Amino acid sequence: MKKNLVLLFFICIFYGCSNSQSSIISTEKGKIQGYEKNNIDYFLGIPFAEPPIQNLRWKAPQDKAAWKGVLQTNKAGPACMQPTDIGNTQFIDLLSEGLGLNWYENLFVKFLAFFSPILDTTEYSEDCLYLNVISPHKAQNLPVMFWIHGGASRFGSGGEDVYITSNFAERDVILVTINYRLGSLGWFAHPALSKESPNGVSGNYGSLDMIAALKWVKENISAFGGNPNNVTIFGESAGGTAVGTLLSSPIAEGLFHKAISQSGSGIPGPRMLTLDSNNLSAEKVGIKLAAEFGVSGDVNVLERLRAIPAEDFIQLDDPIKDAELISGFAQVVDGFIFPYKFHSAFKNKKTHDVPYITGFNANEGTSLTPLIFPKEIFEKQFGEDAWLEEFWVIMNLGFNGAVPDEVISYVEDLGVDNYEAASQLLGDMLFGGPAYFAAQKRNDDGLDTYLYFFNRAVPSERQTLGATHALEIPYIFGAFFPFVERTEWDETLSEIMISDWVNFAKTGLPNQNWPKFTSSEQIAKIYGDSVSSQKLEAFEMFQALTNFIDQQAE
Repeated sequence: MKKNLVLLFFICIFYGCSNSQSSIISTEKGKIQGYEKNNIDYFLGIPFAEPPIQNLRWKAPQDKAAWKGVLQTNKAGPACMQPTDIGNTQFIDLLSEGLGLNWYENLFVKFLAFFSPILDTTEYSEDCLYLNVISPHKAQNLPVMFWIHGGASRFGSGGEDVYITSNFAERDVILVTINYRLGSLGWFAHPALSKESPNGVSGNYGSLDMIAALKWVKENISAFGGNPNNVTIFGESAGGTAVGTLLSSPIAEGLFHKAISQSGSGIPGPRMLTLDSNNLSAEKVGIKLAAEFGVSGDVNVLERLRAIPAEDFIQLDDPIKDAELISGFAQVVDGFIFPYKFHSAFKNKKTHDVPYITGFNANEGTSLTPLIFPKEIFEKQFGEDAWLEEFWVIMNLGFNGAVPDEVISYVEDLGVDNYEAASQLLGDMLFGGPAYFAAQKRNDDGLDTYLYFFNRAVPSERQTLGATHALEIPYIFGAFFPFVERTEWDETLSEIMISDWVNFAKTGLPNQNWPKFTSSEQIAKIYGDSVSSQKLEAFEMFQALTNFIDQQAE
């Protein structure tokens, strides 16, 4: 009894005890009921497809069967299967130290990380195709923002606390967050799967989940007071990449009307289904992964693969074991869902005519490079004198060509050691250059496009990461991480960014003082210690990266 009271106490602290039942909503498949809090309705854990299990593993999501009665949607559905034992706390250490936490905050975070396997209450399941809707009570014909979470296409869920926020609903916008299949369950391609498919393709199951969720929104969101003809998709990192790739998918056309890519465009590293580039084709990666489980040949291949427990199959998604396998789990240019290489789609007028925001953070690579190339490995891998040329070849993800002179000058002018320079360049190559390229090519096509640059670092003298990857998320959602320092300006900046995103969702224009990106002016909205609209200081380097990507496009 005492234990239950303690549990109730903490539930009340974090979730509140004043929630009441929401109105009953009639969807196409049945009735649901969530809860209401402060005049905001929360519908969490709505199934939008049948569980992709057993014979439905590695198939397009199937329509959800209708249910009887009223489905209670008070809790986010299980997260999709993902690696839970990656063998180290390197990333936790990096973030806690790099974001400037003091010694006792550091100690507390590491304590939680150590016990996280015990304390973690997250449910993981192959049955994970659920979404969440957060809307003003008694909403009518409101714009919809559809969030696609990041996590390298291997981690995360739409039900994470940072995303379940009322900040959009309080500004008369309905928020939808989704789950989609991850890692080897979301992007696995194999000749046997392609043969089984009526379209002759495999992979892209995670993308098909996103499209299925968008179709659900089109069919059902009006029941929540949303406008199915005013849907904005937005996402960060792998989610931003998903947004960029959906812009070129013919089967996603008409399902959304505006788009925002935060630190991800889909341009670097196009993967082909069957043809080799500099990397293994998607099907060859699949053959290699199947072999890790002793599955090869032509006899009962799919039956044997589908019999492997999801928990075992997904745990192989560990870069320590095989980096090539991990890099192979992302969107596939298959000729059907994605007919074009993504950089070619942007170059050749093959993206949908919808207003688009794309952008990146100033120091994306500072939290990513140590995960890809720990310093000791970097120093062994790359020679002191020729490190830039060697690093350029490896990190260009299938592209070919020498390092542009502007990039060489940029790196030299950084005035830091090779490892720090590599960290900065990695982020610029993966996120900055592609964002610039996407903005420029869409401008050339006459499509409304806006570029942003996030340059607000944690206001702590101890922080070392700068405006690193994903740091804009707390500002966009108005949900700051515990212990991380912030000032009154950070609260104000968050309000400005939320307002810009919401205005864009409502009207297609983020802000009157934010001009469209043009090839001649190259103006970006800069969110930093102040807010301004101007050309980036290093625009010559980003233009050089744009030209480099342009040369790779067909």
